[in-house]
Amino acid sequence: MLTLNPVVVSAKSSKFDIVDLIEEELGDSLRDGDVLVLSSKFVAVSEGRVVKLSSVKAGERAKGLGAKFRMDPRLCELVLRESDEVIGGIPGFILASKDGLLTPNAGIDKSNTKHGTVVLYPRRPEVSAWRIREALKFSRGVSIGVVVCDSRLSPTRRGTTGVAVAASGIEAVLDMRGRVDLFGNVLKVTTQGVADDLSSAAEILMGESDEATPIVLVRGVKRSLLKDTDYGGKKFAIPMDECVYLRSLGYSGRAA
Repeated sequence: MLTLNPVVVSAKSSKFDIVDLIEEELGDSLRDGDVLVLSSKFVAVSEGRVVKLSSVKAGERAKGLGAKFRMDPRLCELVLRESDEVIGGIPGFILASKDGLLTPNAGIDKSNTKHGTVVLYPRRPEVSAWRIREALKFSRGVSIGVVVCDSRLSPTRRGTTGVAVAASGIEAVLDMRGRVDLFGNVLKVTTQGVADDLSSAAEILMGESDEATPIVLVRGVKRSLLKDTDYGGKKFAIPMDECVYLRSLGYSGRAA
């Protein structure tokens, strides 16, 4: 049976040692086979990825995007720096690709941070996940999985769900091709987003406002899914020109 245990943590606004904090909150309770789902924002803040907008100088393209989408040009500048490609946008939001993830404003967040600052994604979230897993393995002697997650919007759906931006120690995407379903049909294209599923489950407890729950301990994940492997953003992703949504909408790789 899968169980999820939330960990409430006081708000953080500057760099801190995330491994020490996890040790303090969960160290004695960690077991082999556990999976820690961590908020990407929480990981990012621990790494000092908080930026004062007053320190950002907007370039000409950022100013153009700001006028087009009615946004602060300094935020647009950060989106351009953080994203791999800008797809388009609407007033207030730029749709961008970041490490294979299609996300508004390249994942840059203005919520739950001091006024006038924004939080970027961790620079290399897969390395962050691996480092946390290895540190806890060394200090506690436990073999666990770590998933770094964020909330996302899905096309045509109201409300946010979870998405994994990195994972370590768990088979984050399970290839189901070649398996047979209940009626003997062979699966030809199906893969299961295990880390995304865990992220969505954890997001129920993490919430979106003042829950202060950036860590969720998941227990009961199938042992067969716990493997010595690491996933970064692009390992989760498919090329955008192969995406059923973008292809159907006529995506051609043209930047906004």
